[in-house]
Amino acid sequence: MLKKNDFLNILEWSCCLYVSGIMILFGAGKYSQFNHSVNEKFKGMKIMWEFYSYSKPFVVTLGIFEILGALLLFIPKTRIIGCLFLTSLLINVILQDYFYEVPAIFGALTLQLIVFFILWLNRTPLINGIRAFTTVSKRINSGNQIKQIIYIVLGALLIFVIMFYLIAFLLNAFIL
Repeated sequence: MLKKNDFLNILEWSCCLYVSGIMILFGAGKYSQFNHSVNEKFKGMKIMWEFYSYSKPFVVTLGIFEILGALLLFIPKTRIIGCLFLTSLLINVILQDYFYEVPAIFGALTLQLIVFFILWLNRTPLINGIRAFTTVSKRINSGNQIKQIIYIVLGALLIFVIMFYLIAFLLNAFIL
């Protein structure tokens, strides 16, 4: 008889293997997936299929990210990062499938639920990681609080202005 911890460990590895395998297949299939048209009865799906068929490098990049997420998921030390990485991809797929009425939404939802289950199994290190990232070590000095807030706002505005003009320059130089 399996102990509860052994069962959960086997279940976690099974879920990781399943999601990793599916994501590797999806990622590897991106290169040839969008080369043909879709049945007319799936109008939203046809629009989305045409969108993805337009740019082969974009689709291949998505495929690489899906494979990367699957590999991160399968390695125990990077499992949480893999889950978060795949969640960002899967939420995008779920939203597109929902709004474009693509029947494949159930597959993406199933994968996302399994990823949430894997995160739940690893909730203690996940929560500890979130706490570590949200711990603020540098606080604004109370003596110069107004001055420091003004500097922070001015710095953010400066970055915004620089980025705005840099993007405008690049658009004018390379596109227009």
